[in-house]
Order: sequence, then C-alpha cells, then structure tokens
Amino acid sequence: MTSEHESTDEVKRDRLTFYPVIVVSAIFCISIFIVIAATFGDQLNPANRWINRNANSVLIIETVVLVIVTLGAMTIDRVRTLKKLSQTKSSSPVAQESSDVD
Repeated sequence: MTSEHESTDEVKRDRLTFYPVIVVSAIFCISIFIVIAATFGDQLNPANRWINRNANSVLIIETVVLVIVTLGAMTIDRVRTLKKLSQTKSSSPVAQESSDVD
C-alpha cells in the first residue's frame, strides 16, 4: 500500500515539473489570439495601436521564456529519471547477481 502511495506522490511531483510550461504556453497562445483579434479591430483604438507597436517584442520575449521553461522542465525530468534508473539498478537483485558474475 505504501509503494502505491509513494508512486502517486512521485507522479504528482513529476507533473508539477511541467505546470510552468503549461502556464507559459497558455499565456503565449492567448497573446497570439489577441494579436490576431487586434488585426480585425479598429486600428485607431489605443489598445490596438499598442498591440501593433509592441506585439513582436512581447511574442519574442514570451517565446524565449517558453523555451527556457521547457528546457528547464525537460532537464529536471531527465535528471529525476536517471536518478530513479540508477536507484533501481543498484537495488535490483538481478543487477547485483550480474555484477557478482563478472
């Protein structure tokens, strides 16, 4: 029972790693929708003028942040995976027997 509980805690922790990616991706998508909607709106509207002036900068910054957050999450996930694999190898009896045979 405890191993099942521990595994669900690990899954929740692993999912938490990618939540920032989801949030940044959602903000990025919303920004793109706003830029698209602004092209169909009144071009003399102050909000549309601001979007037309600053949309490229905002999207570039959001893209850089998205790449950084994504690479960070993937790196954290890979480190955790390798750590789990090394713990599994060192604790499995088959691995110990094969090292004894060599």
